[in-house]
Amino acid sequence: MANIQKRGENSYRLTAFAGYDSKGKQIRKTKTVNLKEGMTEKQVNKELNRLSVLFDEEVEKGTYLDGERITLGDLCSLWLESSEKTLAPSTFNTYKTRIADRIIPMLGHIKLSKLQPHHLKDFYSNLENDGNRLDTRYSPNTAIMERLKKFSASKLSNLTGIPLKTCKYIKQGKVVTRQTAEKLSVALEVNFNNSFSITGKTKLTDKTIRHHHALLRSILNFAIQENLITSNPAVRVRLSKLQETEADYYDESDLNALCYALDSEPILYKILVYLAIDSGMRKGELVGLLWSDIDICSGYVKISRQKQYVAGHGIITREPKTSSAKRVLTLSATVTEMLVEYKEKQKKDFEVFGITWTENVEVFTNDECSPMSPNTPYSWFTKFLKRHNLKKITFHQLRHTNASLMIAAGVDMVTLANRLGHRNSNITQATYLHIIKSREKQAANVMDMFYNSKSKNVGS
Repeated sequence: MANIQKRGENSYRLTAFAGYDSKGKQIRKTKTVNLKEGMTEKQVNKELNRLSVLFDEEVEKGTYLDGERITLGDLCSLWLESSEKTLAPSTFNTYKTRIADRIIPMLGHIKLSKLQPHHLKDFYSNLENDGNRLDTRYSPNTAIMERLKKFSASKLSNLTGIPLKTCKYIKQGKVVTRQTAEKLSVALEVNFNNSFSITGKTKLTDKTIRHHHALLRSILNFAIQENLITSNPAVRVRLSKLQETEADYYDESDLNALCYALDSEPILYKILVYLAIDSGMRKGELVGLLWSDIDICSGYVKISRQKQYVAGHGIITREPKTSSAKRVLTLSATVTEMLVEYKEKQKKDFEVFGITWTENVEVFTNDECSPMSPNTPYSWFTKFLKRHNLKKITFHQLRHTNASLMIAAGVDMVTLANRLGHRNSNITQATYLHIIKSREKQAANVMDMFYNSKSKNVGS
């Protein structure tokens, strides 16, 4: 049985032997266990005996994970395997990509027992440099474009293993991912750095770097649970103060121009944008709406699902992440009237295609009466703004526009948080602090107007 050594109040170290190494030295495996407080001496002895027997079996079978030998890369694989069923598919894919593309290449080789806070600090500093965004795109230079003229798209696809459609984009000189650019460089035997240039935004935001830190903390907490390490080095890393970023949105002038331009667009997209501005709903919540979620007579909309595209899974529909995201909103009379008109048009479209319309039909469908893709709002809205020469914002920033209108109207933070589906009003206040400050300045101006008018009245 494994040796037992008392380490602290309720902490014990178990030591088991796993044979001898090539030099005849005995191989020892250790494991620290913590018992519950308040146990009697008899209960302590019984529990320690049980744990030592289990530890002996793990060492004998080779299933015990040794923090002295296991690397952070190995740990990440174990963590992903244990977390896949508990995380939303989109969240799991994001974590998996960050681990594969950033954490493992930079930190994966380090043994857990050797991992120190300075390793993590260096990693975060590296993420602040150019080219570490997962969405960084690369454009081919003139020299490689000349070489590409010798290849048809199909021949290039066969040579590189890159999909034919992507090869057609490459031959047109369009931007590609780093992975695609690297494949192309290897196949054509050219230097990657001399053949491609980074396009667009390249640095990760402070917020994204903090997300990597939170992910590493979770992974290393898992290592503590598995008795691979006794403390979490990520806890001892102090990050720099998060820089405030202002959420962009449309002001009243921008909104007037937007609404005017929408009058010439199909009602499907008109109501999509109006509903986003009116309710502050997220893109996935909008495309996940069913007609049964909308009470047109009362002007209510119930949000209880969202749709999203997840790589490797396709389009999935699921409940919102948090209970606060499930909510009921009141719509304006203007948007409610638009919904009535749009609903009648959709019913007629379904008749043309010979499809039975029911209340369980998605609110937003395409020209073939199929459910709208979660990617459509963003792509259509981007082209719409360009077509009408309007100020560039993202579809998600219509949600920020809604928040700015609510704040301007004097809606309190608790009500606004409930409408937006935030967990609490602190999140809402932090997100829209710059808008609140702007309104406060306007309030001060109102007081100045009052004082000025008062002094004039006294003088008269």
